[in-house]
Order: sequence, then structure tokens, then C-alpha cells
Amino acid sequence: MRIGLRGRFIAFVSAIVIAFGVVLTALAVRVQNDLLRHELDERGKLLIAVVATHVTDSLALLDVRQLRQLINETREQENVLDAVVFDEDGRVLTDGTIKNPLRHLLIDDAARQHVAVSDALLVEFSGDVMTVTKGVRLGGRLIGGVRLRYSRAGLAKDQAVLARKTALVGIVFGVLGVLAAALLTEAVTRPLKEVIDATRAISEGKQAPHLQVRTADEVGELAAAFNEMTRRLRETTVSRDYVDRVLETMGECLVVTRRNGTITLVNNAVCGLAGASEEELVGRHCGELFRAPKGYASLLHALNPEGSVHGLETELLSSTGEEFPVMVSIAEMDESPGRSGRYVIVAADISERLRTERQKEEFITMIHHEVRTPLTAVRGAIGLLDGGVAGDLGERGRELVANALRNSKRMERLVNDILVSRKLDFGHMTFHLEEMELMPLVDQAIEATASYGDQHEVRFDLDETAPGARIEVDPDRFIQVLTNVLSNAVRFSSAGDVVKVRVNRHDGYLRVAVADRGPGIPEKFRDQVFEPFARADEADWRNKSGTGLGMSISKAIIEELGGAISFDTEVGGGTTFRVDIPESDKLRESHVD
Repeated sequence: MRIGLRGRFIAFVSAIVIAFGVVLTALAVRVQNDLLRHELDERGKLLIAVVATHVTDSLALLDVRQLRQLINETREQENVLDAVVFDEDGRVLTDGTIKNPLRHLLIDDAARQHVAVSDALLVEFSGDVMTVTKGVRLGGRLIGGVRLRYSRAGLAKDQAVLARKTALVGIVFGVLGVLAAALLTEAVTRPLKEVIDATRAISEGKQAPHLQVRTADEVGELAAAFNEMTRRLRETTVSRDYVDRVLETMGECLVVTRRNGTITLVNNAVCGLAGASEEELVGRHCGELFRAPKGYASLLHALNPEGSVHGLETELLSSTGEEFPVMVSIAEMDESPGRSGRYVIVAADISERLRTERQKEEFITMIHHEVRTPLTAVRGAIGLLDGGVAGDLGERGRELVANALRNSKRMERLVNDILVSRKLDFGHMTFHLEEMELMPLVDQAIEATASYGDQHEVRFDLDETAPGARIEVDPDRFIQVLTNVLSNAVRFSSAGDVVKVRVNRHDGYLRVAVADRGPGIPEKFRDQVFEPFARADEADWRNKSGTGLGMSISKAIIEELGGAISFDTEVGGGTTFRVDIPESDKLRESHVD
């Protein structure tokens, strides 16, 4: 039967426990003997106290015969060597014998002085003999005393014998315990030493040997677990190498710092942008690599309470003094308890993005100065021709002028839309808010779009209103949103269609709903309706889509005003756009009342 590590350990512990048990037994016997000795002493003290009580009357009458009888009885008690009664001067009256050779002898001075001043027992030890002296008083006057000698020799001998036997047993069991421990230690440490040697090999960077699993006990399980660990370690090492290659080849800059900002790790992208090696960057403070964002003392001071930040723009400082604009994200690494936390900084070079944005700005500026101004002049000139300033142009001439006027207006709307879209993107759009009634603004928007509807033989029907409802908006911008939605409904309606306009209250908002009976929005295009320059490829849409900016601008404007725009659509069943705007608080409360 194979004994496992647990069984061997139990055997080892049992041997140790037995050895200690013997020692503890000896100690217990010793303590017990001490208690018996103490009890023996107490019995001697109690005996003399009892004798002193009994001899009081006889001592007062100097009845020597009675005293001799009492003392004689006392001497017959176990372990009593002898006993005497003495008078107030310390002279022995009787020792319990008829001959009484001690008669008229004095007890020692120390005992006489003690009984003269104290009622307490005087206990003296001499080897294995205990001498106890007690004075006897009557009416507070010393009339004599009793002196008793008590033997403890027999108990001491028994104690010595028992102590020797117990010590011998303890030595035997101690030797057996040590021997068992040595054998068990050898059996246990041999396979453990193999594990230690293999672990040391791993720590030195060597290949870990495969351990032999010789037993099915816990040591065998340890060897098997070690083999599994080394297998996974090899896999982890391969994975770690893979991750390291990924980090080194990633385009974004990766920096790991301690909580105090000291850099502990960088990747190749950081070294390339900073113009420094990894050895030069590790150990430096991240404040030497990244400029502190505006309003913060350092990069790490920009962290939120959760220990992270995203989309923070700052500059990466190179060793040559060049500054690279970067978009930074920082996150705190989870660390095991007791280890200091670290931060992972990912920085993306946005130089190209900023360059592109500058090009867009230059393009917008060019449109504003090089296109819009001459376009206005061209449109004015065409308008004059259309008005007859150059005389009768003939039917063909009038058609050409009308076409040119339409296209110039379309071009002007495109330029205006691009400029408005860009202002909204950069937050440069100015809003002048006023509290006013909603319905006049709806009426103005319908009136402004009516001519466009007439061109397409489409009319508007305002069949639901909200009289007295007031909103706080920039009226020009709000009308721009409504005209974009109304124009969009006309563009996708057929000749003779009616665009329904409804105004009502909905969840604390005032809603303007514009419903057409057009082809509906294709499924794959619905997520792009409010994106700039979005155009569907379907045949029903290809020739009807505008610049692709109107709905994007409308969404941005209405959201700036605190509202929202949404739609419901059905392919072949038309589309309803909903413009929601908060109702003025004061008027909404009065309306609810």
C-alpha cells in the first residue's frame, strides 16, 4: 500500500507529538508532585493549628498529663517526626513521652520571638524536614505554644524516580522522532529539490527540464503541475513575443509610466517621433516628453477621477526641439495588491489631420472670397437680363437666362450651405435667441417654400396647429431648418402631391411634422440621412437629391437650439420628418395649468 505525502507527514507529526507528549507528561507529573508537596505542607500546617486549639485548655491549667496524651496522638499521625508543647517562656512541657527528655529545655530564640509577637505560623525548612511553630493565646495573653516537625523525605524520593523514568522515555521518543523526521525529510525533499533545480534553470533563462512523475501522491502532482506550468509558460512567452511585435509595429505612440510619471516603457513609434532611443526615454518624466495641456500642470493632472482621459490634444516634444501635435488617451493599469499603479499613454500623431483641416479652412476661405463674391455678381447680372435690361432676348434667350438663373441660385445655395456647415463644425455659428410664437415661424417657412413647391406642382396643407405656443429660438435659423425639411419633402414628391404639415405638443416639446408621399428612404441609406454630402444611389433618389448638406445642417442647428430631428419612412409609402423644439417653460407651465 502506497503511503502519500499526507500519510508521511501525519506519521512525522505523530512522532513529534508523541515525543512532546512524553515531555509534557513529565512536566505534568512534576507539577502534580509539587501540588502534592504543597498539599502535604498545608496538612502539616493544618495539623499544628488543630493541635494548638486542642491544647489551649490543658496548657492554661498546666495539665501535663492531658498535654502528653494530645501530643502523643499527634506524633502518631503520618509523616510527623516529633511534637512538643512549650510554655510562655519557651520551656518544653512535654514531647508526648513519659520520660520527656526535653522537659524544661528552651526552644530556639527565633521561635520564641515569633510567637511572642504574632499569631501566625512560623514555618522553617531544613532538608526534607518542615518545622512549624504556633503560639497559643488565651484572652489575648500568650500562654505557650506547639512546635511540630514534619517529614517530606518519602515524597521527594518518589518524585526523583518518576522524573528519571519520564526523562528516559522522553529521550527515547525524541530520538525516534528525529530519526523519523530525517527519513521523511529525505523522502520529501529529493523530488522537491528537482523542482527547485528546474525553477532555478527557468530563472536563469535556460530551458526547463521535464520532470519525471514517479509517484501518484502530492509530490507527483507537484511535478505534473510544474510540467504543465512550463508548457503554458512557453506558450505565454510566444504570445508575449507576439504582443511585443505588435506594440513595436503599431503606428501610435505607446508610453507606460509609474504613478509619479516616470517612464518605464516606450515603443518604436515614440522613439521615432521623439528622436531618442528607448534607453534615453526610460527613466525620464513624461512631462519631458509631453507638453502639459492647457489648464493643467502636467499631462497626468488631466486625468478624471476614474484615472483616465480620452481625446486630449497636446504636443509631443522631440529631442531636436520640434513639437508634434498628438491626440492622447490615458488609462490606469490594473495592478495586483501591494504594487504601485501604472498609466498607459497612447498618443496618435495628428499632424496630417491638422494639415488637412487647414487645407479645408483654406478651401472654405477660397470659396468665400473667390466664388461667392463673383457668383453674386453673376447672379445679379443674370437677374438683370431676366428683367429685360438688355431688351427682348427672344424665347431661346429667355430659356437660357432662366436656366442660368436657376443654376446660379443652386450654386449660391451650395456655397452658403458649405459655409454654414463649416461654421457649425467649428462652433462659429452665432445664435440670437428670442422668445416668440411658433405658428408665425411655420407660416413664414411655408410661404418661403411655396414658390419652390409651385415649380414642382406640389402644395402644402397645414392641417394641425398649436395656437399661442411659444418657443425660444433664433428665428432665422429655425426657419432655415423648416425650409430645408419642407424643400426636401417637395423634392421627393410627385406633381399634384400634397405635403402635410402638422404642429402639436409631444412630451414637453412642440413638434412640427412634415409628411410627403414620396418613394421613402431606402433601408441602406437611413443611417446616412443626416451625414454631410450623403446621396443615395437608387434610381428614385439619384436625380432628386440635393447637395447632401441640407439635412446635416438642419440637424446641427436644431440640436444647438435644444431640439431634435427624426423621421419615419416606408419604402413606397412616403416619409415624415419630425422637428421637436422645447416649448417655453413659462408658457408650458401655464398651458399645463
